[in-house]
Amino acid sequence: MLKVIFYILAFLTVAAAIYTVTCRNLARAVFVFFATLFCLAGIYVFAFADFVAITQIMVYVGGIVVLMLFGIMLSNRSMFSILTEQKNETHLFPVSVLSGTLLALVVLGGLLTLIWMGNIGQLSWMKNNVDSAHAYSGTENSANVLGVSFMTTYLLPLETISVYLLAVLVGAAYLARRKSRM
Repeated sequence: MLKVIFYILAFLTVAAAIYTVTCRNLARAVFVFFATLFCLAGIYVFAFADFVAITQIMVYVGGIVVLMLFGIMLSNRSMFSILTEQKNETHLFPVSVLSGTLLALVVLGGLLTLIWMGNIGQLSWMKNNVDSAHAYSGTENSANVLGVSFMTTYLLPLETISVYLLAVLVGAAYLARRKSRM
């Protein structure tokens, strides 16, 4: 039963992601992107990454998508009127769409073949990660493991990212203030 739910979530995630990328209407793409991120959070739950799943829902689904919708609504109001209109136009697929789809299917087929034929457990880097003391066993709280990792192993990258984000916020505030004075 869990496998069926996982495959349904995986299919919905991939289908919604493909529709998000190929959709010409930005408002529809944002709504489908919302579904993509929500299904991805469900996949994180199946991977026993509860902290990442909750963060995905709170930050991306709850914040970023809503921010994108407000940006679209404030910048282009005519775009949402298109959602109610239905046009009966036939579109011919250009050569680039067909070749891109064919390439994606070939790559997907190759990856699926490697996954089904390959013995992932025998790879040396996989054995080292599973046998190491830092491997996640599934019995611990993933937020605890993540917090300890951030404060020990990944402290320098975490602080680098925090300084970068601070610089971005200061720059955005400066640009917004400069525009309001003009």
